[in-house]
Amino acid sequence: MQQRPSPAPSAGFNVVLAGVLGFVGLYDLYSGATRDGAGVVMTGLALTIYAAVLLRDALHIRQTGQPALGRKRMNQIGLACLALYVLGVLVKRVPEMAQFFA
Repeated sequence: MQQRPSPAPSAGFNVVLAGVLGFVGLYDLYSGATRDGAGVVMTGLALTIYAAVLLRDALHIRQTGQPALGRKRMNQIGLACLALYVLGVLVKRVPEMAQFFA
């Protein structure tokens, strides 16, 4: 008889995803602050915030076996970070698109 997969998030996957998003986010923060502008800083901030939330959740799962935040709260944080990311992309790309279509 097969066991059902656990609905709880994986601590290992959260650590890997936090590492990837955190690296890209910190790079975007640096490049946005030094040369690329506000749009890149906003995308980097969104990625870094979500990476920090994932890392916190992974550490809590390893300690207690349960996620630190409920699924609803994680979804809200994820959507807020996604909104900030999309806003950053719009700030970065709308002037280029306006020139292209003008």
